[in-house]
Amino acid sequence: MSITAVRHSPSGRIAQHTRWGLVPSWAPDLRSGANMINARSETVFEKRSFARLARTQRCVIPASGFYEWRDTPAGKLPTLFQPAEGGALRLAGLFSTWADDTGEITYTSTILTTEANRTMRPFHHRMPVLLDGDGANQWLDATLQDPSKLTHLFQSAPESALRLRALTTRVNRVVNDDPQCWDPYIDSE
Repeated sequence: MSITAVRHSPSGRIAQHTRWGLVPSWAPDLRSGANMINARSETVFEKRSFARLARTQRCVIPASGFYEWRDTPAGKLPTLFQPAEGGALRLAGLFSTWADDTGEITYTSTILTTEANRTMRPFHHRMPVLLDGDGANQWLDATLQDPSKLTHLFQSAPESALRLRALTTRVNRVVNDDPQCWDPYIDSE
């Protein structure tokens, strides 16, 4: 799956399509990224797979929303989480470049997570690290490499930051990639 990541470059900030699922440059193949769609913010500066990237290859992933599923008597129902004030979410992320044997480069990325806030907790114990405008600027600042200057960004978002709504199960199938995926769930009972 491709997601857009905004990152720092020598010529300024650029938006780039990346493959979701971080593949470190030293990985033998792209399959390594399947398990690295998320990175725990609490250990991102310590883990071998993420530490160097957390200092030098940070990105912000804009998103109109994200999904989580909840067990209900009707089965697993998807819920859409969106910014309460509209607009886009800014998710803290990391990116990497991976090259195959021919030198073709693939950009990959992962999303940082933190402890869930009260809004998120009924759905999952983790949530994306959500950045405000100043936080996004700090996260993308290439001159900041000291973890102590960045870890304050890893707080759970305020409960008021997100609005949520139940969706139809149409979103549960990857082949469904259309506006109807955001249709609200209507209890037929």
